[in-house]
Amino acid sequence: MSAPRSRSSLVVLLTAVVAGCAIVVFAVRALLRDPSDDAAWVAVVLGVLFVAWGIAFDRLPDDDDDDDHDEDDHDRRRVTGVLSTAMAATGAYVVIRAIGRPVDTALVGALTWPAWRLVNRFLDGVIRRREARGEPDGAAD
Repeated sequence: MSAPRSRSSLVVLLTAVVAGCAIVVFAVRALLRDPSDDAAWVAVVLGVLFVAWGIAFDRLPDDDDDDDHDEDDHDRRRVTGVLSTAMAATGAYVVIRAIGRPVDTALVGALTWPAWRLVNRFLDGVIRRREARGEPDGAAD
């Protein structure tokens, strides 16, 4: 039998679900007015991502049992991270388009965070490989 979920986890889940549903409702209303509104289509995806993120967050394991980390826990954390990145990208696109900027500016704004994460992961891998070989990282120059 699993431990009961915390109240704060439940609050986060309910907040994400309510926010996601509200975003979808407003996006659908905007789509009914103008079906060619690209920001409204992306807002529908954003609302669905909010709901999915809330569910994924609620399924994250507690950090209390440090000895029992298995592959399933790692996968859940990875899914939550991917959903967070997707939410940041789609949210940035919707906000940038909502303030009246063109599509190309919105795309650059939306892809900035995922690109930053990729560069960060690449550099972390380079640093780990250097440390494994025993090479200095160049910070002591």
